[in-house]
Amino acid sequence: MPIRSFKSRFAALALTLGAAAVPALAEVEVALQGDGERAIVKQVTAEIVAIDPETRDITLEGPLGNTITLTAGPEVERFDEFAKGDNVQATYSESISSELRAPTEEELAEPWVELDAAGVAAANMPPAAGVGLIVRAVCTIEGMNRVTGTVTLQDPRGHYHIVPDVPAAKMEGIKLGDTVVITYSEAIALTLEKQGS
Repeated sequence: MPIRSFKSRFAALALTLGAAAVPALAEVEVALQGDGERAIVKQVTAEIVAIDPETRDITLEGPLGNTITLTAGPEVERFDEFAKGDNVQATYSESISSELRAPTEEELAEPWVELDAAGVAAANMPPAAGVGLIVRAVCTIEGMNRVTGTVTLQDPRGHYHIVPDVPAAKMEGIKLGDTVVITYSEAIALTLEKQGS
């Protein structure tokens, strides 16, 4: 089985825009939120270099000159307010929390639950769109490395995931085969910022 991380299409978008790849050109905030939870927020400003009102395709150029084309779905009701030359603030966030415990009967019945979420700006806010993903998975611990601070998990689909930056103290008393319930969420939001604002 391939070794993967919980990151998906949103992480790829953040990398393309430069948010994850070049911290010097982006605001990067790392916040620890309590026992067993970690959250990361990354921001970058991109410019709309092309826009097609018929297909609703928007091409963005990141701070390194790299581009990506996104399609604004029907949930973006104020699409006509976007124009070539406008700046878009892209915010990528991810969080992961874990509980080292036996799963509940409900979790055993559905060991992998994936939810999508979407949102748009209110009428009095700048036009924006956001998409997100939340995964709850019952995993087993298949490997631990206290030196590198990584834990390898196997999810209920048989895929392996490497969780980085785990303090060695968190691995104390844990053995291979123990069950961990992981909640992983990620989101990317695009907010229009008019030139000169």
